[in-house]
Amino acid sequence: MQSSCAAGGRILAGLIALVVSGGASAPSTAPSVKQIGETIRDRFIRSARACGATLPFVPAVAVNPTKSIDVHYSFDDRTVHLTDWANLDAESRAAITAWSAKGTFGLPPEGMYREMFNSFIVPHELGHYLQDIAGRWKGMSRWNAELEANRIGIAFWALQRGPEGNVEARVENITRFLDGVPSPVPAGDTPEAFLNRHYEAFSRGEPGPLNAMNYSWFQALMFKTALRERRQHPFCKLVALNKAA
Repeated sequence: MQSSCAAGGRILAGLIALVVSGGASAPSTAPSVKQIGETIRDRFIRSARACGATLPFVPAVAVNPTKSIDVHYSFDDRTVHLTDWANLDAESRAAITAWSAKGTFGLPPEGMYREMFNSFIVPHELGHYLQDIAGRWKGMSRWNAELEANRIGIAFWALQRGPEGNVEARVENITRFLDGVPSPVPAGDTPEAFLNRHYEAFSRGEPGPLNAMNYSWFQALMFKTALRERRQHPFCKLVALNKAA
């Protein structure tokens, strides 16, 4: 993973690499991506402060005009970077179209995209922000950093009322299309060891046994692990673990 934490969010785009097919939906009149991101950011900050956190800065939210999916928290500019469905190229839209068809919410492609990349994953990226201010990121294994960010994201959503707080349904919607994907981990190895061993080369874009397609399997595994163990990792406990240095 790059120092900007780009790979953690950007490579989440690998979640759609397994299902490329189909077309795009028409634009919607939903709130702007920046509005969605800032609203989630503001709620996250309020929740962290309610846990007693002293936060040295509040990360910005930016929408990049990229044609491919690029969602990440940057250590360099202290910003959560998002991308807008309206700017995506045909290949990215086609992949999302196929993915949405396998979801459990019955969302159209744009709705599925916003649910994952403009909503559900934002607190995950803010989890990396907490790791940043705590000075913990560089000392964590990539598996631990990503799993903890997923724990933070799910713990935050579980605090919310209404459909947003139904984390079981949201994770099922996002990961359903991976149910039939075989494990990329060789016999005798473990997912954690495999990911840690190959992550750095993968984040640099080097060819190897870890790629965008099978990385999606690991993210789905971590989503499900964080969901299953969420009562052991409540939001305030995770915030306290990432106390500002």
